[in-house]
Amino acid sequence: MKNVQSYRAMGLICRQRAVFDPEHSWKHLGDAEKWEHLAHAEIAAHFRECNGRGSAEPASSDATPIPGDETPAAA
Repeated sequence: MKNVQSYRAMGLICRQRAVFDPEHSWKHLGDAEKWEHLAHAEIAAHFRECNGRGSAEPASSDATPIPGDETPAAA
């Protein structure tokens, strides 16, 4: 997942360059789109990998439940 951070950082740099170089902004924005596409592809690959292994096991979460959002017990 570190690649995703790097790809998004590169996309941000390209968008910043587009602001400071309006004459070539189309190129920089195209590069930014390429980096964002790579980030999305990396995320998709990560989730495919996670869902592929151990799919028989229930997912565990460290998230704190929202108060009042509990499922009522069957009577």
